[in-house]
Amino acid sequence: MPEQEHIYENLELEPDIGFNIRFVTMKHNSPYHWHREMELIFILNGHATINMDGERYEVKPLDVIVMDYAKIHEVTYALFRTMGICIHISKQLLRRYLPENGPIAIRCAPQNLLPEQQPYYMELCGILKELTILYVSQKSTYRLRSTALILELLACLIEHFSEPVTDTGAETKAGSMERLDQICTYVEHHYAEEITLGEAAEEAGLNKEYFCRFFKQNMGTSFIQYVNQVRLGHIYQDLLYTDGSVQEIMERHGFYNQKLFYRMFKERYDCTPRQLKDLARNNPYI
Repeated sequence: MPEQEHIYENLELEPDIGFNIRFVTMKHNSPYHWHREMELIFILNGHATINMDGERYEVKPLDVIVMDYAKIHEVTYALFRTMGICIHISKQLLRRYLPENGPIAIRCAPQNLLPEQQPYYMELCGILKELTILYVSQKSTYRLRSTALILELLACLIEHFSEPVTDTGAETKAGSMERLDQICTYVEHHYAEEITLGEAAEEAGLNKEYFCRFFKQNMGTSFIQYVNQVRLGHIYQDLLYTDGSVQEIMERHGFYNQKLFYRMFKERYDCTPRQLKDLARNNPYI
């Protein structure tokens, strides 16, 4: 069974390249996590749901979405049939070509485009289609041409989907990420137990009231809701890859309120736990 990822996912990108391209079939979901790199997901077939900044984004075939540097997000795929491109781009690559640029934020999602951004969004999707064709053809010049396309894509994002942020704001964000990493790592280690707000706040060295505000502001959801989402993520994976009953799996991961569990599961995954188990049982790829 695939292990859940740590909230901070460390990627080793080749320093002379500064980006990483993966063409993948999604076999498991990505729970809340963040990267020091910018991440782009381009869906080829299937469907993905991204939770980020308290918003839910539906990404369909030939849609692209960008998760900015250090942006906490969660990805739920229509499993077994979702294929796509996952690209990570380092800040070093950005600085190499724009050394005088100050900090920027990049926002690009299919549901919140401004009218004037629409043609440039289509341009991004066109670049990613071209990258897909290039990958399939596997010419000897793939690395050269893919580098040119990534730079073209990055230029389009900076010109049409970016906005400046203050240095102070960037420093504050970095500090928040470290504290959130500490909190979410604590949850990952203890989610199967009863976790109280007081215990979590004490772990973070904050009073309970400030802790609640801090967490909601940065994660876009309440702490208790987040803990239940982590539990649901583990339950989802076990329903796919283990033979236990729904009740056993639910309680194994710290969920004892059956009514709340079934409601949250259906809202989150658009199916019941039993339907998911039946789907897994009849799928040859699991």
